[in-house]
Amino acid sequence: MRYLYTAATCCCAILAACASSGTSGTETATGTAVAKTKTNPDFIATAEIDAGTFRDAYDIVQRLRPNWFTKARASSGGSLSGTQVAGASGSMSGVQPNSSSGALVVYLDNHRMGGPEALRDMSASAIGSLQYMDAATATAKLPGIGSSIVSGAIVATSRGR
Repeated sequence: MRYLYTAATCCCAILAACASSGTSGTETATGTAVAKTKTNPDFIATAEIDAGTFRDAYDIVQRLRPNWFTKARASSGGSLSGTQVAGASGSMSGVQPNSSSGALVVYLDNHRMGGPEALRDMSASAIGSLQYMDAATATAKLPGIGSSIVSGAIVATSRGR
């Protein structure tokens, strides 16, 4: 009988300790719960887009996932021709890999739009999500690549699709 009482006491103590935290996220000094948000490094969701003020899809990528441009540079052998860094935000313009190593391509709703500069023609308010695909994934999943050499792809999806 004593064993059952001890086990019940331990179980109650464990349950009380678990219930005392009251949150599944992180607590601040005031005790309010803060949701843990984990961002996907290869995906930008509508919520992230809506949380900021952006001019166009290029601005979204440049400010939220600037490494997508550097990933393409790394997979293209480290050389992007026409790269220009300007301003405090480090914005890049004219990002184009050299012709022998492949290009970063941009798709909108499964239609090939061109290189990274095509992102500038896409209104931020019209973008539902953006996804980065490495060269192998892009070649396997996106239409119209065929035997073209690409260093990666940025795939935009319109809102409402």
